[in-house]
Amino acid sequence: MTGTFHARIPYESLDPLTIGVMDDESNVRREELELDIPERNLLAAIYPDEPPAVPNTTDEARRALANPVAGPSLAQLLEGGRSITVIIDNQFRPTPASKILPAVLDEIERAGTTKATVITGNGKVISMSQRDIEQKVGRDNLARMARLGIPLLQNDPLNYDVYTHLGVTSRGTPAWVHESVTSHDVVIAIGQAQANHWGYGGGGKLVMPGVCADITIEANHGNFVMSPQTHYGALAGPMRSDIDEIATMAGLTATLDVLLDTRGKVIEMNFGAHPVSHRRTIERFNEIYAFDSPVAESSPADIVICGVFAPTDHLFFHTGWGCMSADHVVRDGGTVIYTSPSPGVRTETGFFPGLALMDLMKPYMPPSEAGYHRLLKDIHAREIQMWAGCIWAPIYEVMVRKHLTLVTLEENLAMAADIGIDATTSLDVAFAAAMERHGPDAKVAILPFARYQLPRELVRLDAQPLRFPQEALR
Repeated sequence: MTGTFHARIPYESLDPLTIGVMDDESNVRREELELDIPERNLLAAIYPDEPPAVPNTTDEARRALANPVAGPSLAQLLEGGRSITVIIDNQFRPTPASKILPAVLDEIERAGTTKATVITGNGKVISMSQRDIEQKVGRDNLARMARLGIPLLQNDPLNYDVYTHLGVTSRGTPAWVHESVTSHDVVIAIGQAQANHWGYGGGGKLVMPGVCADITIEANHGNFVMSPQTHYGALAGPMRSDIDEIATMAGLTATLDVLLDTRGKVIEMNFGAHPVSHRRTIERFNEIYAFDSPVAESSPADIVICGVFAPTDHLFFHTGWGCMSADHVVRDGGTVIYTSPSPGVRTETGFFPGLALMDLMKPYMPPSEAGYHRLLKDIHAREIQMWAGCIWAPIYEVMVRKHLTLVTLEENLAMAADIGIDATTSLDVAFAAAMERHGPDAKVAILPFARYQLPRELVRLDAQPLRFPQEALR
């Protein structure tokens, strides 16, 4: 092959306060970087075939609530005015809660429920400001909740007075769950189902870490994040299994699981009993975004180029999950080029720069096997908090074995240099350096939506935790 492949790599961001509240018919302009790659070097360019978005998110929510994939409908669950807690995700997640809640509130009002609560599953993330709340929940929904006497609570993981101890999981995690969840008859969770480096998000994850106390979050994250069985597609791995066990202990009744495309639009929504609805939605997610790995027919790539899309990109802390997915298609000693503008997040209390929280890896830099061993020691000695470590520590582990180059905004370069992350503003420069590093015959793979995408062979929906040697995941 003597031609060139013209790659288009998504490189975009949105104010997280606008995510999930765009009109159903609006279009997000796709911002992209472009790169010409010699065809003889191209191993694979893997772009998903996404279905069309639903016409109306609120109508789709009404359909899902009335037609569960398993178990009773929401109307049936609320018969007799049973009490209910509704858990929604936080300001950094793109689930369009403001468009979904009208359908839920309709059912609560129709059932004559007098005891209802909505709580944001913040986990250990900073509390939502009034502006966050208005954007995430919606002013009309807030007014309606006030009329119905439905309070809006936020998770406060250090206030142990508001948590109920439910026991210890089979993996040894003490389960402290918010009393608003444990004291109601019906508990539903509304969130986005997607692949992540823990296995999958959504479903029971709205309970743990969403509405759990600090001790529960740290025990789960610290014990299981670095397990070789915790990886993309590991629904039955120890971390995700522990999460779902805590959700079951907490009485999670049903979940409303949302699939979003790479423009933040709803493409599917399922409601039903925990954990069946979540698993059904994940199966659908994998049909769209899991891919047949090119490594199966060839050796791993020398270079993998990853992009990010607007509904996920504001902090590299959230965007960079795809490093762990890319890990499975590029060889040890290879290069991961990760394009992420990471513009940062401005809140009412200050500004979080694009590489906020990634600076926690600085004491272990430059990446090395000795640094990784020291990191593991510090994790298990509880000398570092794994709420943040759950993301940067796995990225660090990849960096021990592979070279990471970050393509980002110029304002992030100084912080990247201080941390010790190789960064540039130019994809062309990053690619040229990688080709110089690996030679003219280097094989290149493209994962334009790495944070969503995962090799199909990692997808495991079996019921029991997996048992295999660590090198099987390399």
